[in-house]
Amino acid sequence: MSVTFLSAAQQTELIELRHLSGSDLRPLLWEEAEAWREMLDWDFTPSADLVMKFVDLRSLSGFAALVNGRIAGYAYFLSEDRKGLIGDVYVRKEHRTFTRENSLLQAVMEELANVCAVRRVESQLMMLDSPLSRPMVFEAHMREFRRTFMAWEPGFWGHGASRAEDILLFETWREERLEESAQMIALAYRDHIDSQINDQYQSVSGARRFLSNIIQFPGCGRFFAPASCLAFRKDTGLPCGLILGSLVNEGVGHITQICVTPESRGLGIGYELLRRALREFGAAGCRKVSLTVTSSNTSAIRLYERMGFRRVHEFGAHVWAGF
Repeated sequence: MSVTFLSAAQQTELIELRHLSGSDLRPLLWEEAEAWREMLDWDFTPSADLVMKFVDLRSLSGFAALVNGRIAGYAYFLSEDRKGLIGDVYVRKEHRTFTRENSLLQAVMEELANVCAVRRVESQLMMLDSPLSRPMVFEAHMREFRRTFMAWEPGFWGHGASRAEDILLFETWREERLEESAQMIALAYRDHIDSQINDQYQSVSGARRFLSNIIQFPGCGRFFAPASCLAFRKDTGLPCGLILGSLVNEGVGHITQICVTPESRGLGIGYELLRRALREFGAAGCRKVSLTVTSSNTSAIRLYERMGFRRVHEFGAHVWAGF
């Protein structure tokens, strides 16, 4: 497939990624990696390496944007069970316009809707230009959710244990707990706004896939078991809270998941899970820890700010449905 657009008096052509090699994309991906480092203190190179690997294998679906014959941007997507996920959209700074970004988005959306026959598409695109004040494609079918990237820096290791310690038992992550954790995530996110953003939270099978992706793949960093644990109620023996951590750069940790079951909220369990994870990140020499949160989740944001996190970046989570 090849589609030509005119933008800023320069010719833009879209070609499918299967016509390229990983090395063709390397300069673009290295620029994107630098953007992730500058904005979020995040090492994107493991993800970039995977993109190049799968492009070489002709197994990554997506498009590249060429400006006057040179690669200026790319987008890729995944599809499964009538659901699509836009993995990334990035256009080089010197060529970046809403028109070029949207040409890639539109090509991906049309491929997902017309060829893959999906009925729902999700994305959380950290590097889109002006993510919350820009035109988007297929807006009649789209919902946008504001998300906040927050970061914590040293100075708050001294938080004391909470009263939650008296009613809880804690266990560092073990893979044998995956099924219990999946069941707990599905329970914790029932009727929660985040389950509208990521439908994997809506079922145990989806939560199982979510956990497997977090642990096995580098999209959210390298899984860090010491900062990952489950909380159990002493009175019932049932799991009631979960936190998962990863390492996203040298000396930088990331909270990939934190949740508490509905009947156990308000007991300080989230605080205690976060305190323990920060302590483990600190023991591993981390100089910073980050997380993302849906901006309307004000109770969670209050907790994170109380623990010393500050707001760094806002971006959009987009969901398209009902094509």
